[in-house]
Amino acid sequence: MDDGKSTLFFSVDFFHGVPGHRQQLGGGTVKAVVLEGKEKLVLRDLPMPECGDEEVIIRLEACGICRTDMKCFYTGQRDLKLPRILGHEISGTVFAIGKKAAGVTLGSRVQVSPGLSCGSCRFCRQGRDNMCDYLEIMGFNYDGGFAQYLRIPARGVKNGVLHEIPGGLSFVEASMTEPLACCVNMQESLGITCGEAVLVVGGGRLGILTAKLARLRGAGKVILLEQNAKRRALAAQHEIDYCLNPADSGVWEEILKITGGRGVDVAIPCCPGPAAVNISLQLLAKRGRFGFFSGLMHEEALTVDLNLIHYKEITAIGGYGCSLEHNRKALRLLGSGVVKVKEMITREIMLQEVEEGIYMVKDLAELSVVVLFS
Repeated sequence: MDDGKSTLFFSVDFFHGVPGHRQQLGGGTVKAVVLEGKEKLVLRDLPMPECGDEEVIIRLEACGICRTDMKCFYTGQRDLKLPRILGHEISGTVFAIGKKAAGVTLGSRVQVSPGLSCGSCRFCRQGRDNMCDYLEIMGFNYDGGFAQYLRIPARGVKNGVLHEIPGGLSFVEASMTEPLACCVNMQESLGITCGEAVLVVGGGRLGILTAKLARLRGAGKVILLEQNAKRRALAAQHEIDYCLNPADSGVWEEILKITGGRGVDVAIPCCPGPAAVNISLQLLAKRGRFGFFSGLMHEEALTVDLNLIHYKEITAIGGYGCSLEHNRKALRLLGSGVVKVKEMITREIMLQEVEEGIYMVKDLAELSVVVLFS
């Protein structure tokens, strides 16, 4: 929309996989939910996006709604440029391919990694493209997945953001790849090893995915703290040893008892808020590792005793987004069935219900909300 190339409205010119051939689809429109201002989402009929020579058009099949979409709706986001079509947990079908776009097959089922890296800076060369000095993100800098059709820019096609969905994995399940990939990034950075006690704060989908990965990496005890009773009950159905309410009296003593009085080896807050950071630092063992995974909202003040990092020699590690390799690993985990997410998707909605879906995320009414397009 304001990516330096195109405006909100696009012409129609698609290449359908036959070298040298273009087909005009004149007059076609697509439905999209556009964020035009703070708390202003509008369902629009827009002209079909055009497919440049090095670009690809995806027909959307599923797109998840996450807390970042909610944040964009209510307060904005540092990379967000309006007006914008949100949505970055994307899966769909390759609909059109530019004549110079390589490595893509018409009609293939794909999941989209939303980060568009430059491919040449020092972080990209290290395989840490989520830290790219020139990173742009679909749903923030470019239009995202709350639309029937999506243009994948040339730099995304070139750098391999389109990943073929394994057979047997649904579009809805594949839309969970990006959040799982973010969890993969965090846990690889923390280096969770066999037998360690891992504390997860927050029983939403990221908390449950984090717990699943910790168990997969050999964690000896996985402890989850969640105040919402419904979410705590849902989390208990997954690979978690202890699902506890942080508001209960004696919960700290119980966790110390579980860990032999030492505290946990790793703590990962999977929800925003200073309280989650505070309890994580308090319950960490000496020389424990803190994963700063869920960023704080702008209006939230961090009032915790950071001296705990000093006195207990805590290692604090940040985790932001995911690289292309994290995305590939996450998709393999889903495709192989090693990580199962089907039961985590508790609400499916249609495109015109996106705003209601954002309210569901805000109110913690559902574990995972996914937009469907057919």
